[in-house]
Amino acid sequence: MRLKTGRIGLIGSIDASAPIVGGQASWGAEQVSLVLKLAINEVKAGNALLDSAARRLVSSGSDGVLTFEGSGDATGGAVTLDGHAWAGDVNVAMVVKCDAPVDVDDETRELQISGTATFDNVKIPLPGFGKVNSIDIEVVGMLSLSR
Repeated sequence: MRLKTGRIGLIGSIDASAPIVGGQASWGAEQVSLVLKLAINEVKAGNALLDSAARRLVSSGSDGVLTFEGSGDATGGAVTLDGHAWAGDVNVAMVVKCDAPVDVDDETRELQISGTATFDNVKIPLPGFGKVNSIDIEVVGMLSLSR
């Protein structure tokens, strides 16, 4: 799963990836629900300094897992899942959009998702940064679903 922030002080933006460690999807004729768990304590930005900063930023005050839970109407092609994401004591509204799943074989479906969330008044665990007013996070990924 890819996570991208807007500009954060002198760091600039962080474009990182984090592995999906769990979740569950239910795709009915009228209703879709999704629970997704990301290991934000394993985030990788491709640069040792940014990796360290990103890990401290996203996992401060949490167990290292970011969970999204949402649901939406499945009567059209694309689905908008309204829900919330949380890690530790931080809980924010999040919207995830996805196309209808594509059957790969009898046991597997693929689901392209994208979503955004805004974290307000974030404390940056780096010397000299203190806090920023908000960080916008964009989540993009392809999920492989087992039946």
